[in-house]
Amino acid sequence: MTAEKELAQLCMNDPNDKLDDAVDPTAIVGHSDFINALAGALANGRMHHAWLLTGPRGIGKASMARLAAAWLLSEQVAEAGLFGDAAPQFAVSPDDPGANLVFRGAHPDYLAIAPVLDDNKSGQIKIDQIRDMVPFMAHKPARGGWRVAVIDSMDEINRNGANAMLKLLEEPPEKAVIFLVSSRPGQLPPTIRSRCRVVRLSALDAVMCRDVLAKIWPDADAGHIDLSAQLCGGAPGRAISLAESGAADCYQVACSLLAAPKLDVGAMAALAGKWGRGAAAGRATREGAVFCLDRLLRLAALTASGGSSLTICNFETGAIDALCKRHTAATLAGFHDAFLKDSSRAEGLYLDFSQFLLRQMIKLYEKTLP
Repeated sequence: MTAEKELAQLCMNDPNDKLDDAVDPTAIVGHSDFINALAGALANGRMHHAWLLTGPRGIGKASMARLAAAWLLSEQVAEAGLFGDAAPQFAVSPDDPGANLVFRGAHPDYLAIAPVLDDNKSGQIKIDQIRDMVPFMAHKPARGGWRVAVIDSMDEINRNGANAMLKLLEEPPEKAVIFLVSSRPGQLPPTIRSRCRVVRLSALDAVMCRDVLAKIWPDADAGHIDLSAQLCGGAPGRAISLAESGAADCYQVACSLLAAPKLDVGAMAALAGKWGRGAAAGRATREGAVFCLDRLLRLAALTASGGSSLTICNFETGAIDALCKRHTAATLAGFHDAFLKDSSRAEGLYLDFSQFLLRQMIKLYEKTLP
């Protein structure tokens, strides 16, 4: 995938998502608070050395960070700094020489850090990648502007890696900016959060989310786009991941099995085997399984308690009704809490995730109500 397409993922968090050529590579979708804050910081000469972009997974944090890097390294920003003019408006052209180098991953003052998938069972960013960033940021900018790094994401860095960044965050070089991305900022060390300017990016509204998906999938029928927009909760990147990993299809099968009048262990085992595939190759599918079952249990618990603020997809209705007939609202809430804790543990300890999912679905099927 080209870097220009990568930039178009302003509503996604996964650089491996594939987009259609019809998508404008420099289109900005939402996140105006961050754009205004960044432009204002540059205009006032108070550019913070580290920006922590937080918010739900799949809303475009990493792509927004890459776009910000392209803007800072564009020639329009360099010329404004050179001649002392007011900072330019936040706008990026793929024809700008500096921005174009960032899009192609060839700018000498730009560093992108993400997990290397080859021979990487943990899927984490290696500590050596963080250590290599220190001398990179300390060098004088090759093109006379800024040195910019994007870390996608801090959620994939262990405590040792985070500690390796501290000196850089405590004593930042001049003209250096780091954009850190995190969907789980509460799990980051306080020493990291306290040294960053934290900006929370929000999920897109339903109309904007649907419009983005329609541009990404120009040949998809309206029903598929509407369903994906409902399911992803304002995070088009999540919709792409659910669709391309097969997790969305697995979820529909799971709902059908949970709604069935008779438990079909064989079918559930086959589904769990596909939905809980191991190793790095199955990571997106496993994450999709956790997202979908988290959603189902939340909706069921809310419905059982007498209300729900989320839109329910048609295929979820039967499963939710069946769960409410089998369990109380308190039991479903307990299942939800335990599922999130146990799924994190299963992933962290590299347990057989397919067996974990099978046990969870069988537990959901078995009645606890008298």
